Amino acid sequence: MRKHVVLVLSLLLVLVTAISAGAKTHSTKAKYHRMHGDVASIDTAAQTFTVKHGNDSSTFKTDSSTKFKGAGKAITLADLQVGDDVRVSFTENGTDKTAARVDVAHSKKTPPAKPS
Repeated sequence: MRKHVVLVLSLLLVLVTAISAGAKTHSTKAKYHRMHGDVASIDTAAQTFTVKHGNDSSTFKTDSSTKFKGAGKAITLADLQVGDDVRVSFTENGTDKTAARVDVAHSKKTPPAKPS
């Protein structure tokens, strides 16, 4: 009888350990979302920018780990311009959206004027 109790308790301990390890692994993975649209506004002081797609708009926070890319090279939040066509990969925490990566698909910067 004692051997059965020890065996059952050992199995329970292994089961609880496996479940808690799985729960920790699952909860630490960030789920990424994507949005495509035009930059509607930029607030460099708050380190945020807003993207509009159709009737939807979303404001994204940025942090030191946010990666920006445009024309095949690394850029910064300060390089974004209103009207730029961007693709944003982001995470959500409640109502906050934090940009992980921002790719400028088409910049709205005007090319330099050609001499006449």
